[in-house]
Amino acid sequence: MTNEPLALHGGAPAVTDQWQQDWPFVGPEEIAAVTRLLERRVLSIYDRSGIVAEFEDAFASYHSVDGKTPLALSHSSGTSSLHAAYFGLGLGPGDEVIVPTYTFLATVTPLLQVGATPVFADLDPANLTVDLGSVESRITSRTRAIVVTHMWGHPADMASLTALARRFQLHLVEDCSHAHGATVDGRKVGTFGTVGCFSLEGHKALAAGEGGILITRSREVYERALMLGHFGRRAKDEVLDDSLRRFVETGFGHKYRMHPLAAAIALEQLKRLDDRNERRRVNLEALGAVLAPVPGVHPPRTAARMTRGGWYGYKPRYAADELGGLPLARFMTALRAEGVKVKEPGSPPLHRLPVFRLTKSTARDLALPWAETLPVCEPPLWECPIADEVYPQLMSLPTFSGDCSAVIAQYGRAFAKVASQWRELL
Repeated sequence: MTNEPLALHGGAPAVTDQWQQDWPFVGPEEIAAVTRLLERRVLSIYDRSGIVAEFEDAFASYHSVDGKTPLALSHSSGTSSLHAAYFGLGLGPGDEVIVPTYTFLATVTPLLQVGATPVFADLDPANLTVDLGSVESRITSRTRAIVVTHMWGHPADMASLTALARRFQLHLVEDCSHAHGATVDGRKVGTFGTVGCFSLEGHKALAAGEGGILITRSREVYERALMLGHFGRRAKDEVLDDSLRRFVETGFGHKYRMHPLAAAIALEQLKRLDDRNERRRVNLEALGAVLAPVPGVHPPRTAARMTRGGWYGYKPRYAADELGGLPLARFMTALRAEGVKVKEPGSPPLHRLPVFRLTKSTARDLALPWAETLPVCEPPLWECPIADEVYPQLMSLPTFSGDCSAVIAQYGRAFAKVASQWRELL
């Protein structure tokens, strides 16, 4: 195969299987669950009952630790669950929160809504999660919490992070939106910190279309989070804190309830989450095995004692120096000609993005509600040199979910073919 002409130069493509995106899986169980609700005209649920309660109970049970089940609170999105978590922790103006620069923007933007200041930490190049040393170097007397994202399904170093948070008496928030079902020493992510948040958007390993959910062992955090995005009957039934109960009729301004149809889909998806995670693990470890011998391509690896949750993304790292300095863009162009579905990854590092570098006056001009919490001058640029170096080297490949053994083998041949002829591409 490696001696055949590149498809870019008129040769036959290495990938001949017409593989199509196979996610999300929507089977007869999901369709039946939604149909049952539609037939009963259940389109809104105002309290904690019905399919919403069933899903929350099942999700909480799935995350039990040593027989102890956390509290679970569903939301309209992962973003709203994070907003509720930050509000639940009492974060506000003057508080600093250490966040990974390499994460989806919604991990961080809700902090602006509560008036807290995000402080960006660099990434660990081994697994693309947050770097422990960078986190510790950012801690000050104003730090109130640390946020971690289990990026692309790989768990962060939770033993070290929980010890660090405990040493400095900080809250730890886990954004598990990429990592449903991921484990560290058999314990599921989302159960290590004060609160864990999950997105249920349609591309996630647990897909409800749109939706989110948080889990916590803290009754105080739960009730405050509930008051931000739920009100009326649910708040009256569940809020016990006297300082909050007088506001149960109105809540604190948002309606973040989960749609019952999304809850029905999520409940059915949860029943098959572990099986689907295992299928992706088999497929993507097979993909890693065929890519590992290819010069210039470093497939992601999962650390010992950890499992990934769904492999939400598959991001090999490109080493141009192993292929004579061949630019990544040129390498990917040749791969696409061979039939490989490859692209640049989303979620660029956040520390340089304009929304996190606003001044008070600019935010006032935009009528942003958090304007008064911002500095008069442009905030300092948090240096994250590893993220700046590593992100441009990443490629994004499909997260094969079905029976994909044939196309995975063809991907391996395509990568080997292109890498072996890099001189012709310079």
